[in-house]
Amino acid sequence: MHLLAHRGCTQQHPENTLAAFASALALGFTGIETDVRWSLDGEAILYHDRLSPRGQAVAALTRKELSHQAGFIVPSLNEALDAFPDAFWNIELKTPDGLASILATLAKIQHKTPMLLSSFYHPLIQEAANTLDTYLGLLFASRPLSVNTLLEINYASSKIKTLIWDFEILDPLYLDEAQRLGFAHFVYGAANEIEHEGCRNLAIEGIITDYPEWVGLGSAPRWQ
Repeated sequence: MHLLAHRGCTQQHPENTLAAFASALALGFTGIETDVRWSLDGEAILYHDRLSPRGQAVAALTRKELSHQAGFIVPSLNEALDAFPDAFWNIELKTPDGLASILATLAKIQHKTPMLLSSFYHPLIQEAANTLDTYLGLLFASRPLSVNTLLEINYASSKIKTLIWDFEILDPLYLDEAQRLGFAHFVYGAANEIEHEGCRNLAIEGIITDYPEWVGLGSAPRWQ
């Protein structure tokens, strides 16, 4: 089972930073989950929130301006991929901004850097299926009405074969139906030891977690 650090190890470092990623990998995580947005100066940057700490749209700020507001250097996608080329990356696309450039970047390294590209904005992943050969996944925060949703996904692209679920809406029977149709599953959002144990008892490919201690990895080392 893949153990992915949600935005890196954030117990001692700001989330989505190179230090948080290095700490997670040193601790023994299989890989990293991170978030990609597009800055005003045309860079794919790793930042989760839509707004800066001062309430400004991240898309309206340069990377330097956002870093100043955040109080740490916001890394670019290229910097992170270059720093940790052997890590398994779950890269979440937050918006359509800069999509063509981001996909071009990923296309160059997809055969040497393992990755799962995902989004709540499902048309972005359908577009990625036209150009990429890597693993592609759809994020879900609500349980689909029926198995027909899975058939629609298959119809949209045979490359989209991973579903990433919020723990709160997990339905083991639906997961089983999806698995029979060829889909793999990841889960995020488990928030205590019992919930993590529940994930381990499901037929899933991986857990995306903020809690290394509940997946057997102990305390995160501090990186200077």
